[in-house]
Amino acid sequence: MKPSWLRQACAALCALGLGACGGGGGGGAGGGAGGGNLQAEIDAMFPYTPNQPLDVLFQCGRANSQLTYYFGFSPNGALDVFFETDTRQQVSFKGTYTHSNGAIHMLALNNNILPLDETTTGLVVHLGIVGELQTANMACGAVAHGYNDPATESFRSYRCPAINIGAVSYDENFFEFTDSSSPFNITFRGGIFRQRDVTVSGNPQAIIHRGNGIFRRVGDAFYADFGNQFNDVNLLKGSFANGDQQLSVEQLEPSAGPCIRH
Repeated sequence: MKPSWLRQACAALCALGLGACGGGGGGGAGGGAGGGNLQAEIDAMFPYTPNQPLDVLFQCGRANSQLTYYFGFSPNGALDVFFETDTRQQVSFKGTYTHSNGAIHMLALNNNILPLDETTTGLVVHLGIVGELQTANMACGAVAHGYNDPATESFRSYRCPAINIGAVSYDENFFEFTDSSSPFNITFRGGIFRQRDVTVSGNPQAIIHRGNGIFRRVGDAFYADFGNQFNDVNLLKGSFANGDQQLSVEQLEPSAGPCIRH
């Protein structure tokens, strides 16, 4: 399995349609496959208020660049941009942003790294927050945010029991919440990773699907949105139990038993 921060980079670019694994969620709210009534429940639970300051970390791909960029928007209007070069040099600079009239304007001209004066051409809402943004030169997907209770935010990983058991195949799922393995010494608060392994009889290796999204937690319940990265379901609702040692996901055969923290 790749290091978590590399999973983050690959999955975010795939979710945005910048990689080889498909496009991101569209429309006014995300969700992709498996939305239905759950999307309506999420919209009611987390109503979106336009033109508000952001507390979101995005992972971005830029035109004519193979690098992965992180854009961190703080509620006070500060913008932090950082990336790692192909020689593993870590680079960062600061700027400001405004969010008004349905668009985000980013300004960071006083640097010789990546002078920015860009305005978004599109925003997509996921879980009641801006989860995707696009400019003429960039496409970004949220990988972390500050809208959960910090007291509930710490790294957790779970392995789920086999489901969709058929005559020739079965699925296994793995989840990680709030990863902290980035080379930039940051924690992906509000970020969630899912790995789905499909084992087919006669195939010595499982078919692996990976994706990163964001989640919001209310008490012991959580909602997760993976855009359009999986071909089975991209909106999830579940709950933590037994002091967060167990996890149940409504869309992944909870009758098979809980996912166990490991």
